Amino acid sequence: MTIDPSNALVHNDFNLRPGTLRQQTAVSQQIRQRDQFMTNPALAYIHSLAATDTTGGQANARYTIERFSRFLLGSTFDRIDWIMVLTTPTLIEKAMVAFLIHRAKTKAKMKGLFYDPQRSLKNLHINPLKKALLIVGDYFYQQRQISLSQYHDWQYAIETFSIQNQITTLEQGWLPPLIIEQNLAIEFTSQAKIMLEAFSCFCIRPCIERMDWYSVLYAPVLQTSMQSFLSSRLTMKSSDRKQDYAPATADNLLRMLRGVAYHAWLSESISIETLQRIKAIKLPRGSRQSSGRYLSYSDVDQISALTLAQSNKIKALRDNAIFWLMYESGLRRAEVIGLDVNDIDLYLCKIRVMGKGNKERYVPFSKSSDLYAAIEQWLIVRSRHPQQISSFFCGVNRYQQLTSQRLTTQTLNDLCKQIYQLGFSRQISPHDFRHSVATNLLRSGYDLLLVSKFMGHSSITTTQRYDRRTDDELQGVTPGR
Repeated sequence: MTIDPSNALVHNDFNLRPGTLRQQTAVSQQIRQRDQFMTNPALAYIHSLAATDTTGGQANARYTIERFSRFLLGSTFDRIDWIMVLTTPTLIEKAMVAFLIHRAKTKAKMKGLFYDPQRSLKNLHINPLKKALLIVGDYFYQQRQISLSQYHDWQYAIETFSIQNQITTLEQGWLPPLIIEQNLAIEFTSQAKIMLEAFSCFCIRPCIERMDWYSVLYAPVLQTSMQSFLSSRLTMKSSDRKQDYAPATADNLLRMLRGVAYHAWLSESISIETLQRIKAIKLPRGSRQSSGRYLSYSDVDQISALTLAQSNKIKALRDNAIFWLMYESGLRRAEVIGLDVNDIDLYLCKIRVMGKGNKERYVPFSKSSDLYAAIEQWLIVRSRHPQQISSFFCGVNRYQQLTSQRLTTQTLNDLCKQIYQLGFSRQISPHDFRHSVATNLLRSGYDLLLVSKFMGHSSITTTQRYDRRTDDELQGVTPGR
């Protein structure tokens, strides 16, 4: 007797006893996930990025490929059977709960955190989804496709919805999509449209999963599709001159789709000749000036002074340590928030960093530096906290008490925005600090290879793009004898 190994674990009666229901659910999910990876090269490519612990790269790849797929398939919102949903208010409540929980779990995973229902269900932007669903109900009522009583039931279900104490059994892809796209002429705000599209993708599965990738993975088709997608994203200026898309955008999309093709070849779904033709695709190239802006030591002194002047003194010391850490060590946002207490060695003046691609490096700093003083002050504050908190930078509430919650990359973005609001001369971003570190090291005479290692770059070409000396000093460089 031949046993199909893909179904052996599922149909084995011994493994299906009630005491192991949780294990069986996990096994079933793993089998389902494995089958998806075998049949869908895009999912296989995205999942392969998780092997190097690059959650940011994984999220970016999923976001980019999803948008490309949606461009080819059309709006997911137009594939929902809204009449069926509108006439079943209890169903929309279950779907909203399932969607919000799924969204919270995905966010926690992307941040490298465990899913905690008490903490993860906050800040889920329920109101934009509610507003969008109310607009949907109003549209179909105005079109006389639902009755007044059905419309009022829908309004009541949406307006009184609360995620608290809700139980749902719906999973992603619970609703079969319509075969023919509806092209509904409904106007939404940008935020409502994004939330409704995300909700629709949860109901009938994301575009990545519904896409027939093997009909696209041919060099001429793929090249034409990419060029159409990139051109559609351009915002035309008032002038009659044609605007070009950013070379980095084209490079990222091409790299990702080559990765999808590579995984299709690994599963023996396309030939090596097809893969080579896809790798041979060339899009119009060019270059742009790097977006990073240079910050001088006097700039950071001003940022530090504005930070320390905050009324919440504990938060001020934490933020000051964050700014000096980014400026003198050049850490990425994810590396800053990923630091644990044991990663900081004040005695040896070294910081253990886990960078992109799960690569470990050690970043040195000086005892006489502003970074050392800022870290020392923050460690004194942390030592007074009764609880053991693993993350080096943790939350601080309005009562000037430390919390066990690890910061997020968005926290660093918000800190930079806050500095501008406090009176700094211009808007800054966390990456400006990283650009400034590379520039300072190169100005000090360190060679490019050494600076590349300090920054955690895998290629010195990347380090060259971080060099802002050309902006400040090129004007004084003139050819001569």
